[in-house]
Amino acid sequence: PGIEANLSGEGEHVGDVLDVRALRFRALGRCLERLNGRFVTGLDLGTTASDMDQIRVETAYVTDTTGSLGAKDDLTADMTAYGVYIGIVTSLRHQGVAALQGISVAVQGLGKVGYALCRYLHAAGARLIVADVVPERVQRALVQFSGAISADPARIHAADCKVFAPCALGGVITPATVEELRCSIVAGAANNQLHGGQLVVRRMQARGILYAPDYVLNAGGIISTACELQGAGPDLIRQKVARIAGTLGKVYAEAERSGISTLEAADRLAEAILSTGQATQ
Repeated sequence: PGIEANLSGEGEHVGDVLDVRALRFRALGRCLERLNGRFVTGLDLGTTASDMDQIRVETAYVTDTTGSLGAKDDLTADMTAYGVYIGIVTSLRHQGVAALQGISVAVQGLGKVGYALCRYLHAAGARLIVADVVPERVQRALVQFSGAISADPARIHAADCKVFAPCALGGVITPATVEELRCSIVAGAANNQLHGGQLVVRRMQARGILYAPDYVLNAGGIISTACELQGAGPDLIRQKVARIAGTLGKVYAEAERSGISTLEAADRLAEAILSTGQATQ
């Protein structure tokens, strides 16, 4: 059904849902403009470059618009996936595993980031277990990535694997599912993976499962966005995203040194950066 929108002093029908969507993103753009650069947005789950174009009508504080570096070849998603890949490699090395060759990785979610992560993992020789609520995505992955097998998206967290990579929606690690994990590393792109916070992280720790904090691993997207705003090219962006390895290494070292969880360590390091403006050594 149409809605009435008073856009030019007269009642105007906006019957197309795409028009409603555009108006919402325009409104978001006006909000961002009032923040005067204190907040910049870009592509994320469920949004498109066209949505960013609507925001751009109202403000310059947006990236990933049509034709931009971030939107071209899905660079933002690819750099997010690359950061997760770097984090998985770093986590494996922390456990004494030198390479991904033959290592089983269960990837939950085959959207732009999850699928790109599969490309990186497959190229490195990992054995993939994949799942998605969209069957066509799973079929595409099984065709493209030789040796990959599929799993129930609601049960892939319990797959027998070395690494579980949540790359769909958040809240997948709960007090119940943490007991079903059969991996030794949880490292993925999904935001807010933990439904239970420190409780489930400490339970993972007690079970010998290494948790790579999500906001460390999935920082490649925001790094790409920040670099785009500064006029950097793809090569420099990739170099900066690769530094996630060093950041994650500091998290693991702090956790071991202080006898705390990796999430507590990541929060502590982040708070130190926010309070001083400098990364801790």
